[in-house]
Amino acid sequence: MKYSRKISVIIAIAALSFTSTSCKKDKEDPTITVSTPEQHTHFNWGEEVHIEASFADDRGLKDYTVMMVDADGNHQHDFDFMKTGTTSELTYDFHDHFMVPDDAPMMAWVQFNVTDAEDKTATLTWMLHFDE
Repeated sequence: MKYSRKISVIIAIAALSFTSTSCKKDKEDPTITVSTPEQHTHFNWGEEVHIEASFADDRGLKDYTVMMVDADGNHQHDFDFMKTGTTSELTYDFHDHFMVPDDAPMMAWVQFNVTDAEDKTATLTWMLHFDE
């Protein structure tokens, strides 16, 4: 009888330690850090915009979208800039360029949308200014 009780206690302890280590929940949203350009940077029509950003998550990333949007968050088709990708890394360095069209509005936003492996999403909108 004592032997079966010891086995039951050992099994219970093993099960408890397995469930407490294997079911860690993702408590952090992904992060977005923009290196360049600085927010509110001014660009002339026809100029090239260089974008660098880092995406990170404690449990792993899933996908990202980077695009130009208007004040309402709608994709700005005039810029012809929308980049999407996937990664399962903990960090990802984004790097790309686009040309400012000759009829660009006075301001637009670079919008970064990042989803992690647990489907948590982070969004960052970065204002830029344009003219002749």
